[in-house]
Amino acid sequence: MPKKKPFVFNDESVKNSYGFSIPTKGISLKRFKKNPVMLDSHYNSTHSVLGYWENITTDKGLLTGVPVFDSEDENVTVIEGKVERGFIKSCSMGISFNREDLKLVAGVLILEKCELYEVSIVAVPSNANSIRLYADGSETPLTDDEVQNLCLSVLPVDAEEVKPNENNPENKYMKKVMLTVLAALALGFKETELEHDVEDINTRVQKLGAEKTALELKLEILEGDAADAAKKGIEAKVDLAIKANPTLAKNRDKFVALGLQDEALLNDTLGAMPKKASLGAQIDNPGSPSEVKTAEEFQSLSIDAQLAFKNDNPEAYAKLLTQK
Repeated sequence: MPKKKPFVFNDESVKNSYGFSIPTKGISLKRFKKNPVMLDSHYNSTHSVLGYWENITTDKGLLTGVPVFDSEDENVTVIEGKVERGFIKSCSMGISFNREDLKLVAGVLILEKCELYEVSIVAVPSNANSIRLYADGSETPLTDDEVQNLCLSVLPVDAEEVKPNENNPENKYMKKVMLTVLAALALGFKETELEHDVEDINTRVQKLGAEKTALELKLEILEGDAADAAKKGIEAKVDLAIKANPTLAKNRDKFVALGLQDEALLNDTLGAMPKKASLGAQIDNPGSPSEVKTAEEFQSLSIDAQLAFKNDNPEAYAKLLTQK
């Protein structure tokens, strides 16, 4: 069986897709060597474990390891075959670090120290998944935007000074910084224009901040309008139910609160409530057991029933008064 080729976990001479490099000597292997797990594309799941790494070696700025696949797993053998046939050649580190360890050294972004969690087999190492970053002990990886903002926050600290010349008649010192492609695009610059004055960058950052505030205010207003409209719809639904059964009126606020929390439950609750019978319908329907035809029958009703009949059926009530 041919000897397996090692994978390069880290090459300190190469920048990752976020624009910074990691000195191999600054990578702590203490945790990793206790559990040198090999994952599929950084998915932290037992089903994504492909095997483990052995012969972990540091030499001349390189950190390498040899994969040992779980050949008893049919799903793993598919990836193992692609590796052995040379179709997959890439891996990617999952690391934990402290934000203060990302520094600008001699104009170059460097993550001076970190801890290796896992190393994954990946299809394309140069994309955004070329490295999985966990900051400040968090179990949740940083998003692309968070990494970009972190890199951008470091860049202006040790910006390069440009000496006075004929293009700087006031003999002022201007600071320039070299942005990564991702940072330049995030600030609205062209991807081919990476060097900019700090003042220009600050202006773009302030503009983005103002636009963010404006969008947040707009969203807050829209959400408020939507909430008001929803509440009015709930109130109209409750009022309609009260009209059908006036005894519900005393609990109107509770019904509205229920609807705002769970409108479907409100619908079910109101649907189960009995609707109050109309005394006018009783007069118009001779077969009704509570039929009211005369003033004497009206007088035999309870005070509440008389009031309800009078309010709900003014025309029928007027007919009773005109009977001889």
